[in-house]
Formats: sequence, structure tokens, C-alpha cells
Amino acid sequence: MVRFQIESLGLIKLAQEVRAFLSVDIVDDLLLDRIAHVQSQLDVESARVKPVERENIHFTLRFLGDTSLRKIEKIRERLSTISLSPFEIEISGVGAFPRITRPSVVWVGVTKNGNMMADLKKEIDERLRELGYGHDRKFKPHATIARIKSVQNRRPLIDAIERVAEQSIGTMTVDSYNMMKSTLTPRGPIYETMWTLP
Repeated sequence: MVRFQIESLGLIKLAQEVRAFLSVDIVDDLLLDRIAHVQSQLDVESARVKPVERENIHFTLRFLGDTSLRKIEKIRERLSTISLSPFEIEISGVGAFPRITRPSVVWVGVTKNGNMMADLKKEIDERLRELGYGHDRKFKPHATIARIKSVQNRRPLIDAIERVAEQSIGTMTVDSYNMMKSTLTPRGPIYETMWTLP
């Protein structure tokens, strides 16, 4: 009876779901300091801009949504077959979604070897299709650095984004990626690394 209860608890745990995504994190302090400088340039009186906390800045490779722990382990098994050769990217350029004249999210982009990050995502997507995942939206490597909560007058914010549009952040080496758990709280999301590959 005790063994059955323990095994049942294990199955229940594996069935638990977490909000998950795959990402490449930016961890270099110099790069993060430069991003913080860009974030400071977005502070205008006519808009409420919420910068992304430095420990949360990352490039999303694939958002998975609510996913069971059992499925996350299967994903790890599939993705472990990918051979990742380290490559260098340049983080440069600042833009906004859905467009710069109507910004709701501000991001920094990739101007060197973004195609190699896209190739990594393609390999990830191919493995995920084996587990029943469908096609993902078109991939544009970017890291969100701020979210626009409200705007009274867009012009000052648009001008601020345009002033930093050509900003170069620097280079970093991509040699791994993470499975992240996201917990939503009133103060914003809390991210935890579940595992790293390779």
C-alpha cells in the first residue's frame, strides 16, 4: 500500500504542468549594462514603460505553454540528439512590436549570425514535431527589453526608440540553451532554469 501511494504521488508529479519555454540567456554583465542604458533612454513622461529585469532578458527559441513534467523530460530526450557547435552572435539594433509607430514591446535584435540561431530553432522544431508540436510562428531573433503599459502621447516614445535604433550591444557566444519555467506573479514573471543543453 505504501509503495502504491509513493508511485501514485510520482505519477501525479509527472502530470503536473508548468509554463515553459526554451531560451538562450544573456548573462554577460557588460551586455546587460549596455541594455540597461538603452532601457533608460526609453523613460519618457508620456508613456509608462516597464523595463524587463536584467536576469530575465533572453532570446526565446520556442514558447511551449503549459507542459507536463513528463512531456518536458521527453523533450529533453529528443533535444539531446542535437549537436550544437558554438557560434558568435552580435546583439545590435533596437525595434518594437507590432511596429515602431505603435510600440507595445521594445526589443534588441541580432545582426550577425542570426541565421545560425534560426538553424538551431529549426532543429529544435523538427524534434518537437516528433512529439506532436505544430509549426511555430516565423522566427525573428530578438530579446524583449521593455513592455509599454500605457501611452498618452506616442511621439516622444517613438523618438526615443528611433534614437537608439542603431545601438550596438556587443557580441556573445551561443553554446547552450535552457528549458525555462515561468511563474506569473502580480509583480511580473519569475523564471527558473529546469535544464540546460547540450
